[in-house]
Amino acid sequence: MKRLILALVAIAAMLTSCATNEVKTTIEGRFVGNRVDSVFLEQVSDMYDAVNRLSGVALASDSSFKFEFKMAKDSSPRFFRLTFDSTIRPITLVVKPGDNIYLDSAGDIFLNYEVQNSEESKLIEVFNKEYFASVDRLAHLSEQIAKREQGAQALSMQAYAAAKGAMQAQVRFVGSHQNTLAAFYAARQHVVEEYVPQLEGKGISLPHIQALKEGLEQSYPDSPFIALLERDITEAQALVDLADKVVETSYPDITLEDMYKKQHSLSSYDGKVVLLYFWSAELAICNNINAELKTLYEKYHDQGFEVFQVSADAERALWIEAVRAQQLPWPSLFAGDEGRVFTLYSVAQLPTAYIISRDGTLTNCPLASSELELEIKKRL
Repeated sequence: MKRLILALVAIAAMLTSCATNEVKTTIEGRFVGNRVDSVFLEQVSDMYDAVNRLSGVALASDSSFKFEFKMAKDSSPRFFRLTFDSTIRPITLVVKPGDNIYLDSAGDIFLNYEVQNSEESKLIEVFNKEYFASVDRLAHLSEQIAKREQGAQALSMQAYAAAKGAMQAQVRFVGSHQNTLAAFYAARQHVVEEYVPQLEGKGISLPHIQALKEGLEQSYPDSPFIALLERDITEAQALVDLADKVVETSYPDITLEDMYKKQHSLSSYDGKVVLLYFWSAELAICNNINAELKTLYEKYHDQGFEVFQVSADAERALWIEAVRAQQLPWPSLFAGDEGRVFTLYSVAQLPTAYIISRDGTLTNCPLASSELELEIKKRL
């Protein structure tokens, strides 16, 4: 009998332990002034490629709703969505165990909703309002372009400008919050390209994904979404490795602006030895390289050595400040919102450099001062 009692006590202790390993999590709020009757809670899969509908509730008479569910105490944050049986876009939330998230909206739910008690969900809210306001403008312009022949060219230019503005906002957001899941969410938005295909390949590039992965490793080392970023990087790196096996005798031309909006083309340096240097002012190693590179530039510039420096910074102001502070003697060019440039040169990480010989041959190049100097001298 005593053994039976002890066994029951042990089982009860195990059950209590399992129960206390989970914590109640709440998502609630109030949506007024719209035609929505019900709200549904969905969880986004850890592969970020599917959603699982958990439950749904009808709005109460005061337009309020509430979801309660359990999350493991030690789990990293996950993505949840609030959806509606209508054309309203889903609201994505970053939910931590034990959160008590509150949402409020009047009128247009998606563009007017506000989040409390969840910093990352608040960041997504801010991003959504800027990005999808531009998307809605693009949709409106697309309708106008389809309905009229006269003035279509001007409307197309407006659409392109709006799309580029949205993409630049996306790049700035990801670059400014690269240690958050909100940035992961923002980086995976490709709605703009659906309206303006010319922008495909621009915007978020591999260096942004690399920085995002490193940021999430610090903030949420157990997050399953890090593996997705690693997969993206691995696939891109495979393309880089393939490209390294090909001997290139020419290079793709690129044209970018300096801080004064003056355009510079890589091809304008034909016949010279050019260091094509991809960097970021946010990385200390890049700024250290700049200091060493200035010495080499002053030593070999008169013999035909040039530097074509391309910035991957998300914040234009930060880049300009760094260029001015370091008094760089060569053109420093901004490509933070031109993902195509990094794709053309298979830039998988920063810093990355190539050296272009006088005959146009392009090869990978080390950035260590002593090794770089040898490469320069061989080509002058």
